[in-house]
Amino acid sequence: MKNFSQIFKEADNKIAGLAAAPGIAIAKVYLFMKEKLVINQGTITDVIEAQKNLEEALTKSKKELNKIFALAAEKMEGTRASIFEAQLMILDDPVLKSNILKRIEKEKKQPEFIVHDEISKYQRRMSVFSESYMNERAHDIEDIKNRIIRNLQKKGWESQITNNMIIISDTLTPADMILFSRCNVKGFVTDHGGLTSHAAIISRSLNIPAVVGTHNSTSKIEDGDTVIVDGFHGYVIVNPNEEQLDFFKRKAKKLTELQQGLLKLRDV
Repeated sequence: MKNFSQIFKEADNKIAGLAAAPGIAIAKVYLFMKEKLVINQGTITDVIEAQKNLEEALTKSKKELNKIFALAAEKMEGTRASIFEAQLMILDDPVLKSNILKRIEKEKKQPEFIVHDEISKYQRRMSVFSESYMNERAHDIEDIKNRIIRNLQKKGWESQITNNMIIISDTLTPADMILFSRCNVKGFVTDHGGLTSHAAIISRSLNIPAVVGTHNSTSKIEDGDTVIVDGFHGYVIVNPNEEQLDFFKRKAKKLTELQQGLLKLRDV
């Protein structure tokens, strides 16, 4: 019987990344490709209506994040769920809101353009820092910016995922991961992200195996493929053969037995 080193060495269908959350997952793929937002830079004729639309988009964004925060609090410990509290604080920033409203009135540009431009300033300020903490704050702001713009454009978060799948994506926001967790996802794989990214932190908190920073998983893996996510070593096996499936199924079974044994000890 071959060991992991032999299986790995012979595998020409593997993709390497970073081991972000431990565990073994075997399932079909849901390829989550986000729609690229197109920003309308046109002018407006009704300032009051534009400002009203902004207020409605902000209100809806806060309502969405509050729901996600409540779901996160159920699934994760409070310190992890506080990621969403930080995002809500940004939405409630009176200076940011005032600047956007004033610019709409002065420049008479579409609210989505002003939102994109104004919030991007915050991101550029953070991008000059090399600390991972500041980089993650910049990602939080990107998520909020896109959420407000989607609501201004009357677009919702869309997904056709069914239960028990592995998510492959370019990047995943904390909100994406919490929403996907409702569908009993088996694993996460992303092209980008590091071990201190929110994607890694949340997948560990949800006990969902994850590999991040693969660079090319979205171009190498197709919707409906079967993959193995090895969150211990940081590898993804694409359309595994029988030998690979058998090896990782046995590994996953042993892991489940170990986890069940630990739970019994905890309850003693």
